[in-house]
Amino acid sequence: MNGRKKISLTELDESSIVASFKEEKPVQPVTPAMKPEAGTEPESEYLRLFIHESPVCARLGKTIYLRKEFHERIQRIVQSIGGNRVSLFSYVDNVLEKHFADWQGEIEKEYSRQQTGIF
Repeated sequence: MNGRKKISLTELDESSIVASFKEEKPVQPVTPAMKPEAGTEPESEYLRLFIHESPVCARLGKTIYLRKEFHERIQRIVQSIGGNRVSLFSYVDNVLEKHFADWQGEIEKEYSRQQTGIF
């Protein structure tokens, strides 16, 4: 299976394409706030935190390697839960953003503890 996602020409956002050439952040389309319909649940915390496009352009990032099973699992998440509206890059970026926000204090404490002076 090649990792390329088929893109419908009707799904292309002109401002994102132009911004990618200019290395700018694409303009997010303004969508009206949606109220849940009667009998439907409001958006879950998981969807709010992780299932949205990252404000960072993927091509401005760095290449990383994932375990094959993680890549496949993430791909299924963004395809099914994200309805193919979220890129794999955005999902991973959102997960890491939340991880660093939640664990910043611990990470800083461990980093400081590991750093020893030269003299």
